[in-house]
Amino acid sequence: MDLSPPIAALQADPAEQVRAQHGLTAALASWRESAGVRRVLAGFSRYAKGAPLADQRELAGLFGDVEDAAQDLVAPLMSSFARALAQQPLGVVPVRHFTDGVMSVLMLAREGDSLLTLTAIDGAGLAARPEPKSACFSPSDEWEVVLSGTGRARLIERCGERIATHGLDLAPGLSLGRDGAREALIFDAADGVLLLLRLQRRLDSSQARLEISLEDGKVLHRASATPRESRHEMAVALLGKMGRSDAAPVLAEIARDVSHGDSLRWQALRECLGLDTRTGFWTLTAIARSGEDGLAIPAGALRAQLLETHPQLAEVERCPA
Repeated sequence: MDLSPPIAALQADPAEQVRAQHGLTAALASWRESAGVRRVLAGFSRYAKGAPLADQRELAGLFGDVEDAAQDLVAPLMSSFARALAQQPLGVVPVRHFTDGVMSVLMLAREGDSLLTLTAIDGAGLAARPEPKSACFSPSDEWEVVLSGTGRARLIERCGERIATHGLDLAPGLSLGRDGAREALIFDAADGVLLLLRLQRRLDSSQARLEISLEDGKVLHRASATPRESRHEMAVALLGKMGRSDAAPVLAEIARDVSHGDSLRWQALRECLGLDTRTGFWTLTAIARSGEDGLAIPAGALRAQLLETHPQLAEVERCPA
């Protein structure tokens, strides 16, 4: 593999790599130590631990209470990064970041289930994407403020299976606060590049993340709202794919445990039914007959459907437990 001379020099000399990073690392440290940023990050830390946003004056001010506050927070860091990269183009910005060709995200702060990010949306890339047919809803607080650029978006509001759509014209200074469980934001167009500051905090991890059809409001996909629950769901699904019938008692226990999220419990119940019909049907019946269980209604509907399709299940003896 051929390497360009500048990259080869970095690879050959670790000290050169350190020098390439020095300006960017110093810029980030200087930004974090400035008085205004320290107050914002302190408020962010309290917010991440569950404090109301309204009680964090500097943080809340970024999203509409204080004119130009978001610009004043972000501009010094971006200017410093730009100067450092101009001097060392092969340096790497020392905070987590990613891009998918349309949306580019720079993580300014993260603590627990809360994020403060700078998000850029490329208008050309957005225009090349197909028209969205669905929207995603998850239990979270979401705040955005437009820093620069203009564009169009839709606020999608969900109430049961009813969907309401509200068009939005995006311009600098526009601030939006959303309940992520019932409101989603879809970006339709951006004139050039649209730059936003975004604050997110996940809420009830027992609630699933839903993908909803924009046409009829039906649930297309249901997933755990947290990475940990998602990993558990994948493990449960793998046990089913492997045909591990010996895991059925464990899956039944997961399905009955209300401390887990509904999405994980439902996945465990489905796999249990597939691996061991008797254990799975006992578990399904127990959940359906539990009046305080959030899965009682869907479990009852599935039980009735299974009995209609497979009447022999009525002969399955009740679990001695």
